Amino acid sequence: MFGLPKFGDGIGLHRVERFLQAHRIDRPALARRSIAVTGTNGKGSTARFITSAIEAAGMRVGCFTSPHLFDVRERFMIGDDVIPQADFDRHTQTVLAFANSLPEGDRMGSFEFLFLVAILWFHETKPDAIVWEAGIGGRYDPVRCVCASIAVLTSIELEHTELLGATEELIAYDKTDAVAPGGVVILSPSISERLAVRIAAYARLSGKATLPALASRRVGPVVNTPKGARFSYGFTAAPPEADYPVRLQLAGKHQVDNAVTGLRAAEAWLGLQPEENAERHIAMLTALGRTRWPGRLERVAMAPDLWIDVGHTPRALEAVTRTFLEFSPREKTLVVFGVSGSKEVKAISEAVAARFDHFILTRAYKAGA
Repeated sequence: MFGLPKFGDGIGLHRVERFLQAHRIDRPALARRSIAVTGTNGKGSTARFITSAIEAAGMRVGCFTSPHLFDVRERFMIGDDVIPQADFDRHTQTVLAFANSLPEGDRMGSFEFLFLVAILWFHETKPDAIVWEAGIGGRYDPVRCVCASIAVLTSIELEHTELLGATEELIAYDKTDAVAPGGVVILSPSISERLAVRIAAYARLSGKATLPALASRRVGPVVNTPKGARFSYGFTAAPPEADYPVRLQLAGKHQVDNAVTGLRAAEAWLGLQPEENAERHIAMLTALGRTRWPGRLERVAMAPDLWIDVGHTPRALEAVTRTFLEFSPREKTLVVFGVSGSKEVKAISEAVAARFDHFILTRAYKAGA
């Protein structure tokens, strides 16, 4: 992309800081507006759930995600609108000039480049809130430079071990550093209690706090259908009959985890006490049901049904296949799956092939997919 490598030369925080200073980005305003989303799987979905929930409170919300499906401009959104082509072209030229000014041996990577494009666009358009999906990890990721006081940890799985560490704990500690000192990290229900205890201890040592997404909350049984997941949501201090029914357009227990985590992050950013403002809280819950995120167990054709999913780790594929089989028979399903050599090919393939009778494994269209 733009002749840039996937990864830059070493850690790029100094490059990002230099750019922010050179372009006089209002750092306090950027920090106030920002929520960081990190984790192995579910970052994009969670980012969109956060966006929907804050919009339901009457705010204008920017969202930066990666990767894109078809058009790079999908990564930059305010509400449901992508960055206009003219704005994208103008800001990429500004960042490209900066990239070309860097000395030999200090090249910028493509994610860093696009992050800076987002910085310029959001600085110019001034949304009330900005949701940032981290690239890899958190400690050395460009998203750390927004100094968000609220961050989300969606899930932890072994990935990029050469960069983040060889254990889930080390990876979690790295991702936790996406939040600024004094901030809070919202922990998804998908994170085990064993790991959550360790993350909380690490966070305290670096002046941060953690908050489990379901602390004092309750999620009822999840029912998956081709149209999405259904569940109830309420407070442990209230009787179950007071729980609110939620219908998502995304299917799977993993998407329910993403939704309730995104909701808790939105509440934290807004400083909302739902018990004291039930009307606004119900509006935010309803907004979760309007959230769409293409490529996540999405039916794109019928007669016959054609489903697509972009999962690329063993646990992600296990979750997707388990969900799919709740409403579709395995003996009538043909799976076509592509994966690149940089992924855990054997584990991923087994996670899918073991559950279906007809399976075709091919190469991924794009390296790294």
